[in-house]
Amino acid sequence: MYPWYNSDIVTDETAWPWAIIEPLHFRGEHNSVMIAISARHRPVSPLPYLLTLIVLPAILLWAGTAEPVSASAPAIYRDEPTAHLFSDDMSGSYICTTQLMQREPARCPGYGPGTREVRAEFLRSLLPNPLPQLAIEELDVPQDAITPYSFAYVRPLPAPTYRHPEEAAAGLPPVRQFLAGDNWVSVMGSVDYNGELWYEINPDEFIQASHIAFTQPSRFHGVVLSEQPAYPFGWINRDVSPSATPGGAQQTDIVLHRYDVITMFAQEPVGATLWYLVGPDQWVEQSYTSRVDVDPPPEGVGPGEKWIEINTFEQTLAAYEGPRMVFATLVSTGRPGTWTPDGLTRIWGKFPTTPMSNKDVTSDSPAWYYLEDVQWTQYFNGAYALHAAYWHNSFSFTRSHGCVNLAILDAKWLFGWTTPYTPDDSDVVYSDGQDQGTWVWVHMTPPAGNIAVSSH
Repeated sequence: MYPWYNSDIVTDETAWPWAIIEPLHFRGEHNSVMIAISARHRPVSPLPYLLTLIVLPAILLWAGTAEPVSASAPAIYRDEPTAHLFSDDMSGSYICTTQLMQREPARCPGYGPGTREVRAEFLRSLLPNPLPQLAIEELDVPQDAITPYSFAYVRPLPAPTYRHPEEAAAGLPPVRQFLAGDNWVSVMGSVDYNGELWYEINPDEFIQASHIAFTQPSRFHGVVLSEQPAYPFGWINRDVSPSATPGGAQQTDIVLHRYDVITMFAQEPVGATLWYLVGPDQWVEQSYTSRVDVDPPPEGVGPGEKWIEINTFEQTLAAYEGPRMVFATLVSTGRPGTWTPDGLTRIWGKFPTTPMSNKDVTSDSPAWYYLEDVQWTQYFNGAYALHAAYWHNSFSFTRSHGCVNLAILDAKWLFGWTTPYTPDDSDVVYSDGQDQGTWVWVHMTPPAGNIAVSSH
């Protein structure tokens, strides 16, 4: 008997499609996820089990409850031949009792009472104890403001601006009007005029305070990696209570919060969903996570070159120096209809700060947007750019018009790491033959091709 099996396990699970349990780690040159588990079992007296195999099928056939189970295993990765925890007999002619399943799973088909618990227990026995932590370095995070700008949303609309409040009082025409869409500005200062507060948003441009709603940019940030990750890792993208087994009831006394960093030590398909083991007896369904895998450089990236990987399925970004991952974070890429295109390109221009607007529509269109002082902007594929996004905190979900949105701290780190080198006093730097831009590889890759996983 396996010492970690609990003979007191009781379950009403009467049918469960066979599936491979997978401890996860990166291996070999291609860093693919490892194979399914293998097991060796202690020989025991076959008499009790022969009686079970003879009597139990007769009972099930008499009761009309024995149902054949598909012999096709929903394995996710099949990189190498594997030995399975359960019997290969998928005829559906018999099932094992809970006690037999716990003692000798190799004699039992991969369905029936206790199957899920046996798989989970066996998987836990293969993992390190204690589970290893992700090796990260602390990012330099200011205690106070993370940006010199004071950002604000313009509403309600229309909202006129003037060279000075006295021009508004005199009935002179405005400098401009915010008419529709999403408009964001940075506030330089304020002035009180005739008992009314006005904000200066640009030199010689003022707007009434009643049209300004200040915002606090997200303080989220990714991780600087001091060692190559041994397992897939990522973040919780929505608050969730984990389950003790894949697909099991939630442990409501435990809550994993949005932006918590997690490591995926193993994965298990449950029907059409995928579950990750993220801690001792803590399983989380895939759609609550954003996952990062160590991948090899794509074809075209030279040895030792810097490159950035963006997985639009997972809404994650990773930065590499050759094969070594050095940084990873969450992003928000283009929404359906304005999806961020796949491909391998180079950064061609870097702007410490720049305004952005929707050039495809006029300012009175609901689709209009205007963004002042977008920091740490790096164009890599035509008009598509990596840049800070101070106007939302939706990282890990699609949000943009096609650009790759980053939290301010992440955008700043990435801007300083990439090429071409950009001096502190530069307004813009372009890539050239002497200082080529860092590679950017965008792709959409789910964690398992034959599992109905959810994108963000």
